[in-house]
Amino acid sequence: MSQSDLAIAHELERTLALLERADAIASSTALDELIQQMLALLIEIAEAEAGTLYLVEDESVVLSAVQGDEASCALIGARRPRTAGLLNDTFAAGRPLWVEHLAADARWDSSLGELQNVELRSVLSLPLLLQGQAVGAIQLFNPVHHEARLLQLLGNRMASELEKARLLERAKEREARLSALIEIIGHIGSTLDRTQLLEVIMHNARRLLGTEASSLFLLDPESGDLVLHVSSGPLHEKIAAMRVPKGQGIAGYVTETGETVLVKDVSQDSRHYAQADQQSGFATRSILAVPLSTRTISLGSEREHWREHNIGCIEALNKIEGTFDDDDVLLLQTLARQAATVLEVAKLYADVNELFLDVIQALTAAIDAKDPYTEGHSQRVAEFAVAIAQQLNCSPDFIHHLRIGAILHDVGKIGVSDQVLKKPGYLTEEEFAEMRLHPVIGQTILGHIRTLQEELPVIIEHHERLDGSGYPEGLQGQAISLGGRITAVADAFDAITSDRPYRAGLPVEEAFRRLRAGAGTEFDSSCVEALWKAYSSGLVRTQKERAALRQTDQQPTSELSNAGAVSSA
Repeated sequence: MSQSDLAIAHELERTLALLERADAIASSTALDELIQQMLALLIEIAEAEAGTLYLVEDESVVLSAVQGDEASCALIGARRPRTAGLLNDTFAAGRPLWVEHLAADARWDSSLGELQNVELRSVLSLPLLLQGQAVGAIQLFNPVHHEARLLQLLGNRMASELEKARLLERAKEREARLSALIEIIGHIGSTLDRTQLLEVIMHNARRLLGTEASSLFLLDPESGDLVLHVSSGPLHEKIAAMRVPKGQGIAGYVTETGETVLVKDVSQDSRHYAQADQQSGFATRSILAVPLSTRTISLGSEREHWREHNIGCIEALNKIEGTFDDDDVLLLQTLARQAATVLEVAKLYADVNELFLDVIQALTAAIDAKDPYTEGHSQRVAEFAVAIAQQLNCSPDFIHHLRIGAILHDVGKIGVSDQVLKKPGYLTEEEFAEMRLHPVIGQTILGHIRTLQEELPVIIEHHERLDGSGYPEGLQGQAISLGGRITAVADAFDAITSDRPYRAGLPVEEAFRRLRAGAGTEFDSSCVEALWKAYSSGLVRTQKERAALRQTDQQPTSELSNAGAVSSA
């Protein structure tokens, strides 16, 4: 075999060995590992001093690997325009470019800071081609061998593996983001607290999309302005009270039109509300804005008309890595749809709850109106009961039901005759027997209402006594619910301190003397002391104290001044 044949055979053997190494590298599905091994192989073949690898993303190229200069590894992730200098010519040519004197080449931009610790003399710039399209580029600096045929062959061989690994990584990222979104939606649906809901939405919108900040605007129906309700990011406190005038800004456009808007450079978009940046000091570069759209939910089976409307807008600001893409749009739209629906349900719940409480207040006022001497009694008892429960550290849910039950505790008096209810003196035994029926009547009236089942013990047990001497069932001790024991103390305190036809209201000191005298037999001692603590702290006031305050508020300023002068004299 001739020397020429031996050289060819040797070269063929070397090429096959390099292809085997390339195949081994290609078996890796981890993108970072694949990039680093691929760059190392080409540096070795070219006997280059250093190298860089770029991947194409949209209109940019991302520095994805650096070898030969540890200091330059800090630049990994940096972006530059795809049209920049030598890389642009490499992509345009679709073939390797050899630059022997790099410093003299106008296409090389040394200000980017790449490979500062390497004396750069020459470079071989290789496009990574997949089906004729550039997916990246490799630059080999100061190579000994710059015959590019084998290098380009290996680069193209690896390009398809790079793209597969990148697609796999994106699929994993998409799956992780989708799983996170499902978890977020589940959390959103677990609360109807508006403030907590908005904070959850914005925190996760920023986290899911990888942005510097995010903001949620809700429409003010009266002015048409957009009011910033929640924001996330380092500057959120500076923009807590921001309003965007009606129809202005990208947020205003999105809310009015219902369109999703993606702006990669807000300086080129006239809709950007620059005053927001001036007020916050936050430099907005890019925005993804989606509408909060929902359908009006109507109560009642006969009201089947649905009207879709926009209640605000969510903005994601300044993508940290890369630019906003279709996945980001889909994620934020999905989150916004769920958020808008739950916000509408939360509003509906609040409206229904307010209506429910208004009806209860109206019913209670009607009961109190039957007896002018007990006007405001039910409301005061509810306030006393809530104060006791708060001092006992009861849960918010328990206090909510206690408040309603205490307001309704005397609802059964609607079934007591006016002759008994309005009698100015003491009741006869028969009349008192009729009066004792009001807890049972109250239970009968409200017992079939499903939403008031937790309030029923308060209504039927507020006249029970610890020693079993109460009515209507003669319950003893712990057999009486905590709500019943609390309301018994609150009811007795108001009865003792309020004026009645047959006597004037007694002083607070006498009221507590009587309550403490009955502690352990009639009343729960812990409830009595909890009421005393609330009263001593100024959290509750008696009927007479409230009347005195109202009279003081209504007294003319001059009269108050004269009264003060006389008192001083």
